[in-house]
Amino acid sequence: MTEPAYPPRTWEATPETGRAGLPSIGAVDPAARARLTAGASGWATLAEPRLGLEPVTLVDGPLGLVSPTFDERDTSLLLPSGIALGATWDPDVVRTVAAAEASEARRKGFDAVYGPNLNLARTGLSGRTFEMLSEDPLLAGLLGAAFVQGMQGQGVASVPKHLVANDTETERQRMSSEVDDTALREVYLRPFELAVQAGAWALMAAYNRLNGVPCAANADLLDIVKAEWGFDGLVLSDYFALHETPGPALAGCDLEMPGPAIHFGHRLAEAVERGEVPQERVDDAVTRLLRLARRVGRLDGGAGRAVVRTEEYVPAERAHEILVRAASASFVLVRNEDSLLPLAPHGLTRLAVIGPNADRPCYQGATFGRVRPADDAATPLEAIRARFGPTCEIVHERGVDTTPAVSLGALPVTTPDGEPGVLLEHFRGGTRVLAETRGDSSFIWFGQVPDVGPTTEPGRLRLTAVLTPDEDGPWTIGVGGSGDTVLTVEGRRLAHRPAPAPGDLMGQIARAETVTGTVDLRGGKPVTVVAEMTTEGGRVQALTVSAAPPRTPDALERAVRTAEEADTVVLVVGDELRSSRESRDLEDSSLPAEQRELIRRVACANPRTVVVVNAGRPVDAPWADDVAAVLQTWFAGQGYGEALARVLAGDDEPGGRMPVTVPRTDADRSTHGEALDVNLTRNYTPAEPTGYRHLLGIGTSARFAFGAGQGYTTWRYAHATLIRTEGGSGSLAVRLRVANTGERTGRDVVQVYVRAPGETDARLAGFTGVALAAGESAEVRVRLDSRTWLRWDTESAGWRTPVGVYQVLIGRSAEDIEHTLTRIVPAPR
Repeated sequence: MTEPAYPPRTWEATPETGRAGLPSIGAVDPAARARLTAGASGWATLAEPRLGLEPVTLVDGPLGLVSPTFDERDTSLLLPSGIALGATWDPDVVRTVAAAEASEARRKGFDAVYGPNLNLARTGLSGRTFEMLSEDPLLAGLLGAAFVQGMQGQGVASVPKHLVANDTETERQRMSSEVDDTALREVYLRPFELAVQAGAWALMAAYNRLNGVPCAANADLLDIVKAEWGFDGLVLSDYFALHETPGPALAGCDLEMPGPAIHFGHRLAEAVERGEVPQERVDDAVTRLLRLARRVGRLDGGAGRAVVRTEEYVPAERAHEILVRAASASFVLVRNEDSLLPLAPHGLTRLAVIGPNADRPCYQGATFGRVRPADDAATPLEAIRARFGPTCEIVHERGVDTTPAVSLGALPVTTPDGEPGVLLEHFRGGTRVLAETRGDSSFIWFGQVPDVGPTTEPGRLRLTAVLTPDEDGPWTIGVGGSGDTVLTVEGRRLAHRPAPAPGDLMGQIARAETVTGTVDLRGGKPVTVVAEMTTEGGRVQALTVSAAPPRTPDALERAVRTAEEADTVVLVVGDELRSSRESRDLEDSSLPAEQRELIRRVACANPRTVVVVNAGRPVDAPWADDVAAVLQTWFAGQGYGEALARVLAGDDEPGGRMPVTVPRTDADRSTHGEALDVNLTRNYTPAEPTGYRHLLGIGTSARFAFGAGQGYTTWRYAHATLIRTEGGSGSLAVRLRVANTGERTGRDVVQVYVRAPGETDARLAGFTGVALAAGESAEVRVRLDSRTWLRWDTESAGWRTPVGVYQVLIGRSAEDIEHTLTRIVPAPR
């Protein structure tokens, strides 16, 4: 795929009114201004004392604050993942979680956080679906806006990403998303537009191309953001996403990340001297950086910093409980036959906790943004034992014969000197320049290896670990990295992985691709594992060493016997890191075959089986009708285990609703079979609309509908009407009476969908949560803003209101509609 030619563009200098409170950039020469358009490192911008500018520190953060140096010793809060936050359907919960993360960022001295991820789960198969809030643009946008507000309320910049249509991981740095204007405006840009309206201070441009042009160099795209939406913040590139200088600069990209500069900085100054880029464009970029610095307190000693909402600050000692509550609020109960849930602990004699994710859950997906939680998070098994153990017997079996590979640091390992951990040594020119004990065996360095030097320098790494296996049998040990890597066990070569091809280095590192070997070990007998990597140097370096124990051949039969002998079974299945990973998509939405067989056999053995799905994506569930209850629990962060125990016991209600659709088969998705063509193009148009809108349009029901979820009580809606509200002629609201008809306090989510004239599907137009005690009722209003009635008109390249009859559908999911109202828009006279 060739780079497009960029026509010359004209730029006007930022008006002085847009520089209010900012220093005059004329205080520094043009070359110094250009230097400010690239980062100083992978996590900070450059300082310029003559402008009063301090470095702005930026860190990855949709799952929690990532160590700038990817050091496992730097721990942070691990948040519920994006799809879990989306499942809350609750802006207040999302805002509070973001405030907790921002409060921690302030304590650590971080100024900006890359998040939330506002791409859409249009296929359900993206390796990064767990980071995405929803398949629906309004739900993603409103919750994303709440995240922005919660973050920036603490004076920390939120940086929504990845603008735009970065909805797949396959060939993400080279592929082109072909999106027509209607889908782009109505769907894929909508979450970013709502984030900008919420006041986001920065945006990150995506790796992929949009209609053939890289997003960071797409003038049409960035014109929408800056000119139409009036965005006054900073647009920065995804890491190493720039491939040349004039195109991104002219289009409106303001900051190249990471630093040091490759295509901006001194090269941008040279482009100005050659007349390829006007000085006004550079000055505009610098002005936007200064504005961001002022907002986060990194300009003139903090003068002009944005007002911090001190009442929303979350101290460290309160943060964990907030995350537990958020996890409970994200769990979605999609099946509960005969009200099996909640389980009364005192009513059970023996509770079986079965499944591969019961003792080894997946708390987060695998990305460069992986977070190391400060404390060991309780597993579901540990938390259930703590909650139910005092009154009943808890028995456990994994039920599958394989255990996922984990970092050596998670196993019984020491350095050769007997210190817990692994020994990591760095060599330059044959000389050892650093030796350190680390608690992990998966490392990434961007640009700089702390206390060693630039990653661009050739060198050698050696990891040494004395592993004491806890089981006899064939262990599988893997190794991979950014250089030529050799793995030995007790001096015997076990595996070799050549240096990866440079074209997809970032992707291969994100996928943590390894070469494995198998070696017979004896339980309790230590062995020395050594991985040596030789690197020629590059913009990033990485090393990964992992290990998996022997198989357990009778695991399934043991689980079935345990299920037969129990009163009730909690069966925890789902993903592990390999199945939800940055830079790799899934082929289908099913669980592994061994987990599907486990569900089948356990459900036959005990009809009182609750299946808990610990996955960061919509999971195919043909087995759902064969079990008593199904609880979707996503990747819920460090509070996952505690929240699950609380919800199972009825201490908390599963408060979530489905943020994505689970169809009856993958073939029911409009995106089924969609793939890149020979030109690395993915054409969105034939699949539009996607998700629940597609199913509504063709009259096919989902297995788990968008918006579905039960909770532990029952509800009744009555007296629904449309009323006018303030905010323009198109601003209306649905007013109705909602009653809690059950025996417990609970929360419901009133959802409103609108079908415009001539449309066969309907789209989410508004929602609101309502919490009521048993027997209580309340009047509820769901606001529908003026955009509810607008559709993009390609002929006029603008928004218009179609004439005719609109159906306003009120219900508890996209398919569970209880009331239908109409609104007539007459033709203009």
